[in-house]
Amino acid sequence: MDGSRFVEGHSSSRYAFLFSWIHGLICYRHTPRASNCFAADPIDTLTDRMNVALNSSGQGYVLSLCPNTEYSIQAPILFAFSDQEISTQGYPTDESRALIIVNGTVNNGTGQTTAIDGTCAQCDGVRLRNVQINGSRNGGSPVNGGGNVEMGGSNSNQLVEYVKSYNPRGWTCLHIVEGALSCNNITVQNNDVGPCGTDDFQQWADGLSISCQNAVVRNNMVQNPTDGGIVLFGSPGTQVYNNTIWVVNQTLLGGINMVDYDPWSGNYTNTVVYNNTILGGFSNENEEANETDGTNSDDVIIKIGIAIGPRTWFGTEYGNNVSLSGRVYNNRLSGAFSYAIGMTSAKNFTVENNVLFGNTSFIGARGPNCSSSDTTPTPAAFVIDQNTVSQSTTQSNFTTISDGNSLTCVQPPDGGDYWPFGGNPSTSTPSSPSSGHSSSSTAGIVVGVIVGILFVAVLAFFVRRWVLKRAEAQRLYKDSRRSRYIKN
Repeated sequence: MDGSRFVEGHSSSRYAFLFSWIHGLICYRHTPRASNCFAADPIDTLTDRMNVALNSSGQGYVLSLCPNTEYSIQAPILFAFSDQEISTQGYPTDESRALIIVNGTVNNGTGQTTAIDGTCAQCDGVRLRNVQINGSRNGGSPVNGGGNVEMGGSNSNQLVEYVKSYNPRGWTCLHIVEGALSCNNITVQNNDVGPCGTDDFQQWADGLSISCQNAVVRNNMVQNPTDGGIVLFGSPGTQVYNNTIWVVNQTLLGGINMVDYDPWSGNYTNTVVYNNTILGGFSNENEEANETDGTNSDDVIIKIGIAIGPRTWFGTEYGNNVSLSGRVYNNRLSGAFSYAIGMTSAKNFTVENNVLFGNTSFIGARGPNCSSSDTTPTPAAFVIDQNTVSQSTTQSNFTTISDGNSLTCVQPPDGGDYWPFGGNPSTSTPSSPSSGHSSSSTAGIVVGVIVGILFVAVLAFFVRRWVLKRAEAQRLYKDSRRSRYIKN
């Protein structure tokens, strides 16, 4: 056999294998993996199958839902063991998140209101991530029951993030439950919440309802709630910061509320509310030169941007009980309100450095639900009832009022050029770091470049080696031919 052809053929098969291996390495990351997300079909067994998956799989199980898929459920999905997770496969943060739809029956004001429940006795560390939840109220009357999401209970270290929750049948889009006053250290972050409820009398719903100690509530976007944007039921030790609350076409009673005496007996010790942005109503007519105010077609306002003390909300219902020992500072407010901050019945509170920005107006008048025994104060930015506030530090621009009871009974004007020009955040504005898509793309480019460089280096090495071996083989072949010629 011709030695040079032997060497060349052997080298060719080797390099064919090499090319095949490198091609596989480059293309591997583009090969789709088999999906292992939880199937929505058959729909008639979906609720049971999801609950069986959670209660039969034990601690740490991840119920991974399929992107761009609807899960229509007839009863709440119940976490069953610690460190379980419900999420969308790949953790998207956009509209491709799995959509869980509350679809259980409703009869005479009762029925299914909750999509996800994480309050079980063994629910430490459970996580609800990267899903959407439609409570399916769809303009109907509220239904007795819990919120779209019920988390917390007598548990610690839970997480709710990148969840879109809206249209609840019940009283809130997301509720963190106190348990036996032992809920501890839950994080609620990067969620987009609302609309929640309607602004008809007693048809309201909260955005986020927090009743857990040492919680962290941050980077949430709360759009168009109607009762409270973020409601703190005491929740001692809780940090609430970098959240944005705004109204679109419904009046909101309170942006951030620190008014509830129950269940923590008014204890707001080390509850801190700071660096939040609260946006009231804005004019939605075309702005003309030299105008600062215009009309709003829905007459929407936020009645109280930040409400402190039970009398602010409930009048004399809680007697002389007060909200205790909270801190409210460095919050920003813009748009139309009746009161930016209303403070009554509070003790040992610190309220400082809260500011107005952009265009603002303070509007409203005594409404039909105001008590005949209460005096409704004139709308103003910062109002305080010094008769019921004690041992507190407050910013200097508060206006003293004689009666701070039931401030939410005011109602907005019926039309008129009272709403400032300005704007609310776009629905496309991220409340938090964007999805992993851009980082994944960057990582992919980096991997591609590295693999490409390695490919060129490896190819150059083997080509050089092949050329040298081929040259050596040809030399040996010629030498052998020459030696045979001389012998003959």
